[in-house]
Order: sequence, then structure tokens, then C-alpha cells
Amino acid sequence: MICKIHAHSYDELDDIFPDSIKKTHQRLDILRILYHSKTPLSAAEIYEKLNSEHKDNGYAFSTIYRSLSAFEKAGTIVKTVLTTEDNAVYEYRNETHKHYAVCLKCHKKIPISTCPMHDIIDELAKSIPGFKVTGHQMELTGYCENCSKQ
Repeated sequence: MICKIHAHSYDELDDIFPDSIKKTHQRLDILRILYHSKTPLSAAEIYEKLNSEHKDNGYAFSTIYRSLSAFEKAGTIVKTVLTTEDNAVYEYRNETHKHYAVCLKCHKKIPISTCPMHDIIDELAKSIPGFKVTGHQMELTGYCENCSKQ
């Protein structure tokens, strides 16, 4: 794909961009930010990153929400509502899912390297006859190392 604005930064996204969505430079920028982020981001955080990186473009908040909705429908990103956040957060869907420990003070999201649900999901499924488990969410809350020291 050739893009006159930022062609060099889009090449890596060609393989992961959903065929069902029209490819625009705004959507490519949004997907690039989520693809490279180590933690989930809110629409406001994406908006701030886009407008700080592309001061001359002036991204509209509505464009970000529409793009996030399209990516979610296509299964490219995951939308999660964390109990410590007022708004949903979004992240690029990798081959493995993630869980987070969230600091109650600074709201830092710390990825948990394992999923304890895999060990108990079969037992839980047995306790709910006729129910087919297709997914789960887990969130730990507490205080990060910096906030614990304060």
C-alpha cells in the first residue's frame, strides 16, 4: 500500500489491517498506536497521542470512536471496561489474551504474565450445566510499587 502521508510506518500494518474496513490514514494511525502499545488505551489517550504526533492533522474524537468500533467489529481490537476506569480501554488483539493488575491510585495497568483461569475453567464449566464458556475477564486491583511506597 502506498500512503503519501506516512508510508514508511504503515508497511508493517498491511498484514493485520482487516479487509472488511476501508483503509484510511486516520485508521492506520489508530491501529499503529494500539499495535505498539504495551497496555490498553482509552479513546482519550489515543486522541492525545494522535494529536501530539500529528499536530497539523487535528483528529476528531468522533473519527476515533467510529474507527475503534469498526476495528472491534472486525475482531482486530479488544474493548474492555476496567473497574478503575470511567471509559472503555482498547488494545490490539494478539494471539493470546491478557489480564491486568490495575493500580487504584495512579491507574497504571500492569500486564499479568499468566492466566490462572485456564487452570480452573473446566471445573467452573462443570458447575454450570449446559453453559458453554467462550471467554472471560479478570482484573486485579491494588497499589503499584510506586504508590505503595507513598
